[in-house]
Amino acid sequence: MELSNFILHKDILLIHADINGNDYIFTVKWKTIENKKGGEWELKSYLNNSNGKKDLSERQLQQFIDRINPQWDWEKDQEQIMKAIKND
Repeated sequence: MELSNFILHKDILLIHADINGNDYIFTVKWKTIENKKGGEWELKSYLNNSNGKKDLSERQLQQFIDRINPQWDWEKDQEQIMKAIKND
C-alpha cells in the first residue's frame, strides 16, 4: 500500500492510495474521543478511482485505517519528555 497526495481541509483528509495496483481515493475525518489523547482518523468514504466501485474487503479497509492512525502511547511519551527535561 502506497499513500500519496494528502489534501487536508480542517478535519477532513483526502488520501490517494495504491492498493494491489489499483488507485483509490479515501476520505477520512479526524475524531477525538473523550479521555483519549490524540484522537484518530475514521473512514468516511472511499472508491476505486478506475471504476468508481467500493471493492475493498473489511480487512483491507482496516489495514488502511491502521496505517494512517498513530499508534503512540501518549502517557509513555509524556513521561519520557518530562524525564528528558528534568535531566537537562
